[in-house]
Amino acid sequence: MAGLSERLRGEASRIWDRIMEHPFVIGLYEGTLDLERFRFYIVQDYNFLIESMRAFSLLASKADPETARLALEVAHGDATIELDNYKRLLPRLGLTMEDVLRAEPAPTNLAYTSFLVATCATRGPLECLTALLPCYWSYLEIAEHHKDKLEGNRVQLYRDWASAYLTSEYRELVEEMKSHADRLWEEAGGNYEELRRIFITASRYEYLFWDMAYKQEQWPI
Repeated sequence: MAGLSERLRGEASRIWDRIMEHPFVIGLYEGTLDLERFRFYIVQDYNFLIESMRAFSLLASKADPETARLALEVAHGDATIELDNYKRLLPRLGLTMEDVLRAEPAPTNLAYTSFLVATCATRGPLECLTALLPCYWSYLEIAEHHKDKLEGNRVQLYRDWASAYLTSEYRELVEEMKSHADRLWEEAGGNYEELRRIFITASRYEYLFWDMAYKQEQWPI
């Protein structure tokens, strides 16, 4: 019988299918994506990364020791390895850290990160993991689904970015997040319909984040 994570993934398959075929994703892996769209994405993703660190820290504050360890490892990795990667990436895009720090989160970005932080602040560890899992897991599936496109991708910047999600280390991280969610469900159970709602909402936000970047979403006023 499938564990909780795979069951939730099945519930969200229609949304994830749309993510796989989003023009931003396709263009990124084929090398045809306009650089301005990728630049917008990177600026917004930095903001997302900071709020994701907050969410994982909240998860760690209320989780069992093993889940807390995982959450703190992810938060620490985001605060060190990921931020260092951004610092190296920004000059290749003609950006500085000051440019990123001045940028205002787009409406979708603010809504998504607010949902994650609120879920992790007010709900239990299983709900927190369920909200955070679609981001990490969908990036792995996107990379594996489109990896063959990278062979014809002439944009080194895009190939370098995508390669991070094809490493064994990244796959192991996703599998560990899934196994912790499955274990928490097996040990204590919970309200499946509520977990389904959280996972579906986060999956929808994943789609909307790509759409936000593709459209270079701005505040209307």
